[in-house]
Amino acid sequence: MGLRSRAAAAVTSLAEVGDLVGDLMGLVHRRSAGGTLALMNEAGLTMAQMVALYILDYTGPQSVTAIASFLNLSPAATSHLVERLVVGGFVGRTEDQSDRRQKRVAITSTGRALAARVHQERAREFASALALLTPELQRQFARVLGRVVEQLRRAPEASADPDRITREWTGQVSPSESTKENQPKKVRTRG
Repeated sequence: MGLRSRAAAAVTSLAEVGDLVGDLMGLVHRRSAGGTLALMNEAGLTMAQMVALYILDYTGPQSVTAIASFLNLSPAATSHLVERLVVGGFVGRTEDQSDRRQKRVAITSTGRALAARVHQERAREFASALALLTPELQRQFARVLGRVVEQLRRAPEASADPDRITREWTGQVSPSESTKENQPKKVRTRG
């Protein structure tokens, strides 16, 4: 479904809402993503590296394995990504106090400052695009978006099955059923 027809049609599924959010992001990017990209380019960072900084800023120090699971990358690829961030001074590595074989990766003040600058630039880009809306639609959007952000802040963090959380929230699977889903299944053997 195209942009115009989807926006005009009644949205009935989370997939359609996801499409609309994707459309919104695309429209904002087309109009004004240059500032964010310029900041990332100036710092020499890829999108995956920028996301890693956001993760570390939000969650605190993590192992390379944990960062890999957040980014859905292999541990080897994540290790290279972290190394580039270390060389750039955006993150630091320390020995894990509970397991000296492991390293903990933490965002530095330089990384935190860059993440804040990128966040501010993204907010400016969105505000610039949303300024094209009528004042009434801006107010409605702000009210709804505020409620969405608040609920997402309270939502459980992603798990091994992020779609399970969506199924729970939409009532397709109850929390007790999802607990059963995550338990090991008994396998019968012949013998």
